[in-house]
Amino acid sequence: MADLTELIVRSWGVLSRWAVPVMMALAYALLVATSETDATGKAWMAAGFVLVLIAWFVFRALADAAALSRALSVGDTAALSELADRAPARRRPAARARPLIARGFAQLLRGEHAAALAALDEARPGPELRPQVAAARIVACVELGRAIAAGDPAAASGPRTPWLGWLAGGAIAWRDGRLDDAAPLLARVIGDIRAGSAQRAIAHLYAARIADARADPAEAGRHRAAAADLAAPDAAWLRGAASPPPAA
Repeated sequence: MADLTELIVRSWGVLSRWAVPVMMALAYALLVATSETDATGKAWMAAGFVLVLIAWFVFRALADAAALSRALSVGDTAALSELADRAPARRRPAARARPLIARGFAQLLRGEHAAALAALDEARPGPELRPQVAAARIVACVELGRAIAAGDPAAASGPRTPWLGWLAGGAIAWRDGRLDDAAPLLARVIGDIRAGSAQRAIAHLYAARIADARADPAEAGRHRAAAADLAAPDAAWLRGAASPPPAA
């Protein structure tokens, strides 16, 4: 049954991308075959068909970019996995960046941090997604106890997405045991309405760990409940996965 569902999903993905171009190609071919016009008229028809194809694929690219942006913001792991599965392995690295980012972020939220880091390391994001990837890499490295490259925190501090820099800085400060530095950074992420629910959920998770370190179980429970409310159903990491201790 799972194989049939996957086949249906993949078939629908192919149809949604290629049905319109194929139908338009058939329509233009019929128009050319039945129209009583010379070569110039047929050339204009061909030019019109090319413009239609350009408009269609531009629309598809914009729709895919918007879908990824929304899924990253809200932490929709199902949508992220679907976007990741659309890209065949043979595509060039630049075209595979978005699917790899989608896969890596979904794995991060599910608690598969090593796999997430591998996917994010392989991706080559454009400027618009670089802060998101840098912040996700930092969080994955913190969870795995790995060293963080010197340029990563700066890359997470995008001018249009300051909450990603705050989140990365808060995670690093928590890892280093600088709880008084981490707490206000995470509070800024939680209180910023521009940050997506996935980023706020991660901030709540680290805020809960800070409350644990300060022996405040009520505050820790409040933050964990908030993280679970914001998390996707299968985002196991945000729904009670074991927390590593901060650095001494």
